Amino acid sequence: MSSKKIVVVGIFVVDLSFSSEKLPSQGETIIGNDYAIGPGGKGSNQAVAISRSGGKASLIARIGDDQFGRTGIKLYESEKVYTEGLIIAKGEKTGAAAISVDKHGMNSIIVVPGASKGLTPKMVESNVELLKSSSSVLTGFEIPLETLCYTIKLGKSLGLKTILNPAPFSKIDKQIYKLVDYLTPNEHEASSLTGVKVTDLVSAQEAGKKICELGVGVSIITLGEKGVLCTRGKTDDGIYLPAIKLSEKVIDTVGAGDVFNGAFATAINEGRDLEKSLTFANKAASISVRNKGAALSAPYRKEINNL
Repeated sequence: MSSKKIVVVGIFVVDLSFSSEKLPSQGETIIGNDYAIGPGGKGSNQAVAISRSGGKASLIARIGDDQFGRTGIKLYESEKVYTEGLIIAKGEKTGAAAISVDKHGMNSIIVVPGASKGLTPKMVESNVELLKSSSSVLTGFEIPLETLCYTIKLGKSLGLKTILNPAPFSKIDKQIYKLVDYLTPNEHEASSLTGVKVTDLVSAQEAGKKICELGVGVSIITLGEKGVLCTRGKTDDGIYLPAIKLSEKVIDTVGAGDVFNGAFATAINEGRDLEKSLTFANKAASISVRNKGAALSAPYRKEINNL
C-alpha cells in the first residue's frame, strides 16, 4: 500500500433513492416498491471507495451546515476519509440527488449540487500543501468547471497523477485533456466527447483512439455489463476486460462507476501496472452492483482480493 494520499476534489450530496419495476416515462407517475436515504455525490463516493479498497483518500468538497452535511461528516469519520479539505458553508444547503432504480438495477439521476456549487479555484489552491504531499488527484464534472480545470492544472504542475471522470459530461477547454493522465468516461460520456456513438467494443475502440488524440495519456471507457476498454494511443486497440460474472444478481448500478474510479486510483497509487489496476477496479465495480446504495456499495479490499 502507498503511504501517500489520493486527493479527491468533488461533491457530497444525500441520495434519495426510489426503486420500482420500471423507470417512469416523461409525464408518467408510477407506484414504487421502496426508497432509501443515504450518502452520495461522485467525489464523495470515490473517496469512500478509495478508503475501502485500501487507499488513503482526502476529500476537498463544500457542504452546508445542515442535517445532510452532518450525514457527510459522520460518513467520513466511519469510513476513514481525511477531511482537512472539507469546507462547511454556513447558512447553505448540502446538495441532494433524486435517483430512480428499476428492477434490472438501471437508474436515472437528478443531482442538485447545493453548497458544492460554491467550490472555487481559490478553495482548491488553499489546499496546495495537501496536494504537494499527495501522489494523485481525482476529480469530475460535478464541481464548477472553472474549479475542475484549475484542479487539473494545479495537480499536473505539482507532478501528481491526474485522473478525470468526465461525469456528467460538459464541454471544457480541450487543452485541459492534454494534462489528464487517465480519463474515465462511461459509454455515454465517451460518445458525447468524441461524437462516436459507443454501443459495442468496436465503437469503443474508435472513441478511445479519438480521446487519446486529444492528448489524454490513457482512455478508460467503462461499458457497464460489457466491461471496460483501455486505450493508450491513437493506434492502440486497447486492453479489454469483460465484466465479471457473479452468481448474485445485479441489484443497483448506482455508484458503480465511482467505485471503479476509486479502486483504480488506489491501485495506480500503489504502483500496480495498468492491466492489474484495471482488473482490481473491474472486480470492485462488479461487486458493488450486487449491493444497494452508492457510497456504501463499495467493497472492502479483502472482498476485492478474494474475487
